[in-house]
Amino acid sequence: MNRKSAFTLIELLVVIAILGMLAGILIPASMKALEMAKRSNCANNLKSLGVAFTSYATDYKGAMPHYRPLPPADGSFQEIPDFSAIAVKVYTNGYVTDLRLWVCPSDRIDGNAPVSVAKDIASFRSQQGNCSYMYISGYHLMRTAESPAVAPMLCDEANAREYGAATPGRMPRIGPGDNHGDSIRNVLFLDGHVVTFKDADASNAIFNNLKNPAVVCSVD
Repeated sequence: MNRKSAFTLIELLVVIAILGMLAGILIPASMKALEMAKRSNCANNLKSLGVAFTSYATDYKGAMPHYRPLPPADGSFQEIPDFSAIAVKVYTNGYVTDLRLWVCPSDRIDGNAPVSVAKDIASFRSQQGNCSYMYISGYHLMRTAESPAVAPMLCDEANAREYGAATPGRMPRIGPGDNHGDSIRNVLFLDGHVVTFKDADASNAIFNNLKNPAVVCSVD
């Protein structure tokens, strides 16, 4: 008489162990691929914002978006602390009307606030989860001494405040809880290209090639 075949306890444990090993291999790989896709979408956000900001500069005789008067090429600059005012300015003038562009797909928290797309420009709050990026204000394309290829304009922000006096050389560290994780930062430069910095000091390295760092001011 034929007996029905069945898994023994040992065989069942072997199958479970193999499934566990496969999960241990596949899940991290899938998570890494997902983050790479989000990082790419973030870079596309920055490029789109860069096009809009350059269009603004074209219409305003070389002045990049700003709130306070821009400094001379050899001067120093202290911008308004809250980026929301500049975001409202470029929105109401028709340059950046898609508020989703301000949010990195990998960003989960901004300080203590959960990250989300603002419902409308009236409710936009850059320091309360509606903006994932730090803006480097102070450039004037017609008189800047900086090379556009190495002058940072927008980048992934840190959860710590990055305003003004922290720029550059004293920026808060990019940590595990920031947009793309520890020491990783997407950076848009004035010439429109985006670079992913993977550096132990990614927060400060973006400013290494500026001739006069005092002429710019970070705003988040």
